[in-house]
Amino acid sequence: MTGARTVIDSPPGGNANGRFDPGETGDLVVALRNVGNQTVTGVQACLRSTDPRFTVFDSVGEYDSIPACSTRTNASTPFGIAVDPSIPLETPVLCTMLVTGTDYADTLRFAIVVGEIRTYDPIPDGPRQPPLYWAYDVADTAYTEHPEFSWVEVNTVGTRLDLDDDETYVAGLPGEFTWRYYGQDYNQVSICSNGWIVAGATSSNDWTNTPLPGSSAPPGIVAANWDDLYPPVGNGIWYYYDATNRRFIVEWDSISYLSNQSVWDKFEIIITDTANSQTGNNPVVFQYLTAAGYTANTVGLQDPTATIGIQCLMDGNYHRGTSQLVPGSAIRFSDVTPSTAVNEGLATSGERRTVRAWPNPFSRMVRLSAPGACASAGIYDNCGRLVRTLSRPSRTGAFIWDGLDAGGRSVAPGIYFFRTMGGRSEAWTKLVLTR
Repeated sequence: MTGARTVIDSPPGGNANGRFDPGETGDLVVALRNVGNQTVTGVQACLRSTDPRFTVFDSVGEYDSIPACSTRTNASTPFGIAVDPSIPLETPVLCTMLVTGTDYADTLRFAIVVGEIRTYDPIPDGPRQPPLYWAYDVADTAYTEHPEFSWVEVNTVGTRLDLDDDETYVAGLPGEFTWRYYGQDYNQVSICSNGWIVAGATSSNDWTNTPLPGSSAPPGIVAANWDDLYPPVGNGIWYYYDATNRRFIVEWDSISYLSNQSVWDKFEIIITDTANSQTGNNPVVFQYLTAAGYTANTVGLQDPTATIGIQCLMDGNYHRGTSQLVPGSAIRFSDVTPSTAVNEGLATSGERRTVRAWPNPFSRMVRLSAPGACASAGIYDNCGRLVRTLSRPSRTGAFIWDGLDAGGRSVAPGIYFFRTMGGRSEAWTKLVLTR
């Protein structure tokens, strides 16, 4: 027998994100496939956990008969699971399942990861419990804190820093704006030519990126693109305080890389207001207008002790909770504990409808389910231009997009939008295309 698993963590016991999280109660459905050549009758399974923090309070699942080369589940009698709130995120729990039937017995062993982080989940800081900061990116569309890319151009209104190679400038924050970072208040920000900032004053100008957290990195570093950049080639580094929206913005405007000065990137860091903060710490947002050279850099942050942090990217290795950096990417570091949104669908008139996209992010093909009376839909780019019109296949009932435009050409990686056309209502969802 072989088995695949499905977690049902519906409210009120869970948050409906399809995994077991600390403090949740839910059901586990295990599919069993008979790989033999004879029917097994009277199939029953008994589930046991090896971790007392992962309790199986309903351990018996009924499968009845499983014909040869067929699959059955215990959906009518799922295993009942209770997860203790104290269990850390990403804890693997070894489970054993004794499967019996007429003239048959077998034991299956598998691990269930509590709080397993997926590409479309936020990343907690650590190592510690509970986290203070979480990294949400544009792929985390099920969470209320996920960022919407909205570029803020400051090269016409801000102050330009004519930094040379490996230089850091300490800028004073306006008196009305204090940056609270990991519980400490700062009235200065250090801006380095190499794609990072630090809360407070530092003389560090590190150009060799290292893992986070770590003592080799500047304490308190906030790194949008920590790499060996060369600001003499480009349009400079700018900072600006947006008093209307109470946010401080630092922009690296088309700055090249020292190792290849024909390659450049344009990105920014925004220290935002604390209006939506849970602990009074300022959220920080990274935004990426281009994506030419994010291959040998570090993206993330760490606290002033250099012992707690979040590493989204290091030398081309993405954290499994981080989507690929493409034009239109954004990452929001927030102290708000993850909570899921109602849905991603948006109706502009009539009924509200939910769009499901899987997988998302995607690299080759995405399937989109939009229930209701709509015969076609459109794919739009981040500027609102129609890229492709899709027709709903009659057999599957889902829209399919293969990443091509109307002329059959591959579109560039980035943020796209799916929107239904016609019918009594409209719905949309955001797509992240990687390559």
